[in-house]
Amino acid sequence: MIVERIEYVVNTTTRFVVDFWVRHWPLLLLILCAVLDFLGADDIISRLVFAASFVGTVACLKAFHLERCFWIYGLAFMGLPFVAFDPVNIHEIQKYLHLEALDYNIIWRITEAVQWTGVIIALSVGLYFLRFRHRVSPLVLIKIPLTTFVMYLFLQPFFMLTWFILIMQVYGILGIPE
Repeated sequence: MIVERIEYVVNTTTRFVVDFWVRHWPLLLLILCAVLDFLGADDIISRLVFAASFVGTVACLKAFHLERCFWIYGLAFMGLPFVAFDPVNIHEIQKYLHLEALDYNIIWRITEAVQWTGVIIALSVGLYFLRFRHRVSPLVLIKIPLTTFVMYLFLQPFFMLTWFILIMQVYGILGIPE
């Protein structure tokens, strides 16, 4: 009798956890990245920008029903090797926009996110008018760049770590046997 109750509790709990994970795995991984990035933020402005990008990412993914769309994650992930700024350029942008009070890393993340969003806008408009004009709503020209912007702004440190590990693996620096 007691064994059957314990078995029932374990089975229902396991079923609930697995079902919850299957339904919400992207958001749970985003929360994990949020906790790790929030602990690494130094000042209050960095934490505010970070919190705004996290809320924007979750809101865009849920509102546009893109949380399980692998292509959005891949699109944001592919931005890192294609956008690069020299530290001197970031300091010039800081001086030109009078943002010396903000952290260098925040300016760097925002600048890269804006640049990659510009590329995504150009690609989205081109693909929309060349191929998908009759199949897709024109709202996709707003949904995809907006989601990519906030996602790249939020996940840029995670993307940097992932690209770094991939490059180290390609060059054999990690020492992991094949």
